Amino acid sequence: MTKRALRKLVQTKRRCIPRPLLRHPHRHGHRHRRHPFVFGAAAISLLATALPSCALGGGGGNLIPLAFAASASSSSSSVGSFGSSRRRSSSSSASSLPFGISSKRSICNSRSAPVMMTIRGGGDAEQQRLQQQQQQQQQQQRQQQQQQAKPKQRQYPHAPIATVSPFSRPVKKVVVVGGTHGNEYTGVWCIKSIERQRELFDGTSSSSSSSPSSQGDPAQPVNVFASFPSLDVDTLLANPVAHMQNKRFVEADLNREFSIDRLKRVAAVLDGNGNDDAASASSCDVATEFCSTDEERNLMLGASLPHEALRAREIEALLGPKILAESNTLSSSSSHDVDGNSVVPEDEGEEDTNPAPLADIVIDLHTTTCNMGISLIIPEGDALMSAAAAYVMHSCRAKYGYPHVQILMHALPKRKHRMNLSSCGRHGFTVEVGPVPQGVLRHDVVEKTEAALHSLLEFLHLRNLELENEKDAQTREKDEGASRHSNVVEGDATDSPPTTTTVLDRLRRLHPGGTVPCYRSAPAVRPGELSGKISWPTDPTNPNFPAVVVHKSVQDRDFEPLRVGDPLFLSLDGKVIPYDGSHGEEVHLIFVNEGGYYYASSGTGIGVAVKSQFDWETGWFVIEEDGGESEEVVVDEEDSYE
Repeated sequence: MTKRALRKLVQTKRRCIPRPLLRHPHRHGHRHRRHPFVFGAAAISLLATALPSCALGGGGGNLIPLAFAASASSSSSSVGSFGSSRRRSSSSSASSLPFGISSKRSICNSRSAPVMMTIRGGGDAEQQRLQQQQQQQQQQQRQQQQQQAKPKQRQYPHAPIATVSPFSRPVKKVVVVGGTHGNEYTGVWCIKSIERQRELFDGTSSSSSSSPSSQGDPAQPVNVFASFPSLDVDTLLANPVAHMQNKRFVEADLNREFSIDRLKRVAAVLDGNGNDDAASASSCDVATEFCSTDEERNLMLGASLPHEALRAREIEALLGPKILAESNTLSSSSSHDVDGNSVVPEDEGEEDTNPAPLADIVIDLHTTTCNMGISLIIPEGDALMSAAAAYVMHSCRAKYGYPHVQILMHALPKRKHRMNLSSCGRHGFTVEVGPVPQGVLRHDVVEKTEAALHSLLEFLHLRNLELENEKDAQTREKDEGASRHSNVVEGDATDSPPTTTTVLDRLRRLHPGGTVPCYRSAPAVRPGELSGKISWPTDPTNPNFPAVVVHKSVQDRDFEPLRVGDPLFLSLDGKVIPYDGSHGEEVHLIFVNEGGYYYASSGTGIGVAVKSQFDWETGWFVIEEDGGESEEVVVDEEDSYE
């Protein structure tokens, strides 16, 4: 500050700054020296109280003198002059002052205090704006974390309004199916093993090689009748004729013959000619034999329907009915299918009266030539099977030590649209294990299949026991309440069986967010497909022989990602055919080079899936919280690599 400015300041009326705090330069013989204004803590406090409200910017409590800020930041520093102090404060960063303080000159509105230098607490406008932006970003991050912790469930227009929990009904009738494809021997071996276990359990077998029950030890054989007594287990050899011929099928893929439309075609042919029952031979066992008569087979032949269509009619009558469920718009996991009542469809407004299937659950055992590991295949919307798949996946990994276990969910919520055999029951569950060649038995593949099967039966059995305990506890509590209305001792509850659903609680601990990772198969677009595939061209002289070969970089890489431009096929002239993005920018291939998919009736090509997740308590896919559900890619039937 210049002498002139200092002299002018001293000559003003001293209402803003008390006189004792300012040493006049004209006195004490210091006319030509610049004296620094050195303030102690007490002087600064007095200075702050002596300032008028106008000098404090009107706010009063939020403004303090610059000199106080400077002395608070460093006890050893002093303010040399107002000019030097202003220059030093303006050159320094805002962070050097306490609380983000910055200096600001203001003119006092009072006539007696024309000049005064003040400071605004809490930072300047720019710093306040940055702080507000940072707070908003932190709030948005917290909201995103909360949304991720509670993912949004996918909504469907056909979803039923359930009034009864899908977990409240016990599962009794269980049918294990093998030989749906005649040359897949693992499933046939497993159902024959179950029938041998039945003989051992009933005492009708001369063999005494194994103990009745060894449920707790995975290394010991399990007798399903001794280990899971709450279940009524039966077996079914699905396609005995194809199995005897060591063929996948006789004329058509049996696992594609159970849609409502195909079953209706068979019923129209048979019922229109006075055949009310597809299995009219009373001495025939449908579970192990093809029971249709020659007359019925001739009728099917005349209608150009395959052998498997007639066999599907027999199986549907044994496990279903399903053909009567044409008007049923509910999925098999709805309360009608699970409990048989107490459901109102949203689009109908009235309760469905179709008879419930005879089989509570149909477990279909398959093998594949692909490197699929243990694949658990369930339909979308079946809550009980979703929980069972989550339990089986964890059990196979933790209890049996098989790391490669995946869940594949088909986006077919309506039971009447499912064309596979397991859809005949109230619930359907498919186990697919590979790789293994067709028509070959391998011990390790049998063990993996039985591990998944026994884990599934264990889940169903434990859930049945819990429901029985809950029912007994409720009955006992009701009886005790009637006899001792107000004299119930708190310790009496410890004598009753546990009423907590331990199996479901275990799943809640394994999946705290309620979601389970899975793969979602692409929608089918061609006849014969259970799910969408990348089709390959076939030889003009043989529709079962492909005109391209699967590229070596894709072989044995099931469930691994494939991106646009990656090699996919190799043509006869050695040209590499890349993936063209027909099912999305990135997909996961399944059933890569499956031997069964060389047949047109099974749907030729490579399966396609995407990574997803589902809510195991509802069975529905879950939307990722990234701005909405991604649009589903629809592939035309003509779009292929042909």
